[in-house]
Amino acid sequence: MRGQLSLDLLFAFVLVTLTMLNLIYLANNEMAHAESFDVMAKVRVFSAEIVDHTAKVYAVGEGYKLKEEAPQISGGSFRIVFNGTTNKIIVNATVDGKNYWIVKNSTVPITNASIVVSNGESFWITTVRIGEMLYANITK
Repeated sequence: MRGQLSLDLLFAFVLVTLTMLNLIYLANNEMAHAESFDVMAKVRVFSAEIVDHTAKVYAVGEGYKLKEEAPQISGGSFRIVFNGTTNKIIVNATVDGKNYWIVKNSTVPITNASIVVSNGESFWITTVRIGEMLYANITK
């Protein structure tokens, strides 16, 4: 009888331990997904702000500039590309070795320009005149 009781307790202990290990694994996995989702959401908001502010700068006219700041993401580096040929604004964020890409259409004419900013660093969205046309531009 004592041997059976010890075997039952050992079996119950193993089952509880396996259940706890599985719960810990699932919790860690969900935390990683949540952190990745948080970064992606911040990058999406950042790219939408750039597109909106580019349109605002262009609408105000020549000589206007607006100071922007990269999001506060630990270990983040952002490459912002204005592609005047395709009229697209590309934001490439690298955070802890993971890359996040957002490509948005610009609603106004833009120049061909590219900058790299790090976590919290500021940059400028300006207007420039090339020939008779007015374009939005990005500079550090």
